[in-house]
Amino acid sequence: MNIFVHFLGRRRSRRVVEFAQRMLHRALARVGQPIREIRLRIRDENAARGGIDHRCSLEIRLEHGGTLHLHDLAADPESAVHRLAQRAGRVLRNAGARRRQELRR
Repeated sequence: MNIFVHFLGRRRSRRVVEFAQRMLHRALARVGQPIREIRLRIRDENAARGGIDHRCSLEIRLEHGGTLHLHDLAADPESAVHRLAQRAGRVLRNAGARRRQELRR
């Protein structure tokens, strides 16, 4: 699973990159679908003004085709990444369960 983290409008942070990689690995390690690539984009929309302005976009490309796009907005990038990772894991686990159920029919 290749994870690429991009920063737009803010400095690259090793702490945020490591946190994002850890959260995404933990949430997606056993979803039952092979993942080819993950791209996370973190953008600080208001920069110096502060507030709830960190927009995170997650793109997950699956090995057998298909792409999942998720977005979140939060006061800090860690909160947005955490929610995105949890949501992506839930969506992919549910999709895998539906696929397995359809194959049994």
